[in-house]
Amino acid sequence: MKNKNLKTGISLCMIVKNEERSLARCINSAKSLFDQLIIIDTGSNDDTVKIAKEFDADVHHFQWCDDFAAARNESIKYAKYQWILFLDADEIIDKNSLRELIMARVVSIL
Repeated sequence: MKNKNLKTGISLCMIVKNEERSLARCINSAKSLFDQLIIIDTGSNDDTVKIAKEFDADVHHFQWCDDFAAARNESIKYAKYQWILFLDADEIIDKNSLRELIMARVVSIL
Protein backbone atom coordinates (compact mmCIF):
# COMPACT_ATOMS: atom_id res chain seq x y z
CA MET A 1 0.00 0.00 0.00
CA LYS A 2 1.33 3.38 -0.93
CA ASN A 3 1.67 6.28 1.48
CA LYS A 4 0.82 4.21 4.49
CA ASN A 5 3.22 3.48 7.35
CA LEU A 6 2.41 -0.13 8.13
CA LYS A 7 3.65 -2.02 11.16
CA THR A 8 5.15 -5.48 11.03
CA GLY A 9 2.35 -7.96 11.62
CA ILE A 10 -0.90 -9.32 10.23
CA SER A 11 -4.34 -7.76 9.89
CA LEU A 12 -7.22 -10.23 9.64
CA CYS A 13 -9.98 -8.83 7.43
CA MET A 14 -13.45 -10.32 7.33
CA ILE A 15 -16.58 -9.37 5.40
CA VAL A 16 -19.60 -10.54 7.34
CA LYS A 17 -23.38 -10.50 7.48
CA ASN A 18 -25.41 -12.47 10.03
CA GLU A 19 -22.53 -14.72 11.06
CA GLU A 20 -23.29 -15.08 14.78
CA ARG A 21 -23.22 -18.88 14.53
CA SER A 22 -19.72 -19.17 13.07
CA LEU A 23 -17.80 -15.95 13.74
CA ALA A 24 -16.34 -16.81 17.15
CA ARG A 25 -15.17 -20.23 15.97
CA CYS A 26 -13.40 -18.70 12.98
CA ILE A 27 -11.70 -15.96 15.01
CA ASN A 28 -10.65 -18.40 17.73
CA SER A 29 -9.02 -20.65 15.12
CA ALA A 30 -6.84 -17.79 13.86
CA LYS A 31 -6.37 -15.50 16.86
CA SER A 32 -2.75 -16.47 17.46
CA LEU A 33 -1.89 -15.30 13.94
CA PHE A 34 -3.18 -11.76 13.70
CA ASP A 35 -2.40 -8.46 15.36
CA GLN A 36 -5.53 -6.66 14.23
CA LEU A 37 -9.06 -7.82 13.47
CA ILE A 38 -11.08 -5.82 10.95
CA ILE A 39 -14.73 -6.65 10.50
CA ILE A 40 -16.69 -5.17 7.61
CA ASP A 41 -20.34 -5.73 8.43
CA THR A 42 -22.66 -5.54 5.46
CA GLY A 43 -25.95 -5.30 7.32
CA SER A 44 -26.20 -7.90 10.07
CA ASN A 45 -29.38 -8.02 12.11
CA ASP A 46 -28.19 -10.69 14.55
CA ASP A 47 -25.40 -10.62 17.18
CA THR A 48 -22.54 -10.62 14.66
CA VAL A 49 -21.33 -7.10 15.53
CA LYS A 50 -21.60 -7.77 19.27
CA ILE A 51 -19.50 -10.93 18.92
CA ALA A 52 -16.90 -9.12 16.82
CA LYS A 53 -16.59 -6.40 19.45
CA GLU A 54 -16.08 -9.06 22.13
CA PHE A 55 -12.89 -9.92 20.22
CA ASP A 56 -11.86 -6.23 20.17
CA ALA A 57 -12.44 -6.04 16.43
CA ASP A 58 -12.34 -2.81 14.48
CA VAL A 59 -15.93 -2.96 13.21
CA HIS A 60 -16.94 -0.91 10.20
CA HIS A 61 -20.26 -0.85 8.40
CA PHE A 62 -20.43 -1.06 4.63
CA GLN A 63 -23.51 -0.75 2.46
CA TRP A 64 -23.56 -3.99 0.45
CA CYS A 65 -23.40 -3.20 -3.27
CA ASP A 66 -23.16 -6.77 -4.59
CA ASP A 67 -19.39 -6.37 -5.02
CA PHE A 68 -16.99 -8.43 -2.89
CA ALA A 69 -14.00 -6.52 -4.28
CA ALA A 70 -15.44 -3.23 -3.04
CA ALA A 71 -16.06 -4.69 0.42
CA ARG A 72 -12.59 -6.23 0.50
CA ASN A 73 -11.00 -2.94 -0.54
CA GLU A 74 -12.96 -1.22 2.21
CA SER A 75 -11.39 -3.57 4.77
CA ILE A 76 -7.90 -2.94 3.42
CA LYS A 77 -8.29 0.78 4.11
CA TYR A 78 -8.26 0.05 7.85
CA ALA A 79 -5.28 -2.33 7.89
CA LYS A 80 -2.39 -1.21 10.08
CA TYR A 81 -0.08 -4.15 9.37
CA GLN A 82 2.05 -5.21 6.41
CA TRP A 83 0.33 -8.54 5.89
CA ILE A 84 -3.39 -9.13 5.41
CA LEU A 85 -5.21 -12.41 5.92
CA PHE A 86 -8.75 -12.71 4.55
CA LEU A 87 -11.12 -15.31 6.00
CA ASP A 88 -14.81 -15.98 5.62
CA ALA A 89 -16.66 -16.46 8.90
CA ASP A 90 -17.43 -20.07 8.05
CA GLU A 91 -13.74 -20.94 7.61
CA ILE A 92 -11.39 -22.16 10.30
CA ILE A 93 -7.66 -22.69 10.34
CA ASP A 94 -6.93 -26.28 11.34
CA LYS A 95 -4.15 -27.10 13.80
CA ASN A 96 -1.67 -28.29 11.17
CA SER A 97 -2.14 -25.19 9.04
CA LEU A 98 -1.94 -23.01 12.12
CA ARG A 99 1.42 -24.52 13.08
CA GLU A 100 2.76 -23.95 9.56
CA LEU A 101 1.55 -20.36 9.47
CA ILE A 102 3.01 -19.59 12.90
CA MET A 103 6.36 -21.04 11.84
CA ALA A 104 6.29 -19.04 8.62
CA ARG A 105 5.54 -15.91 10.61
CA VAL A 106 8.43 -16.56 13.03
CA VAL A 107 10.84 -17.19 10.18
CA SER A 108 9.76 -14.01 8.36
CA ILE A 109 10.42 -11.94 11.49
CA LEU A 110 13.93 -13.34 11.86
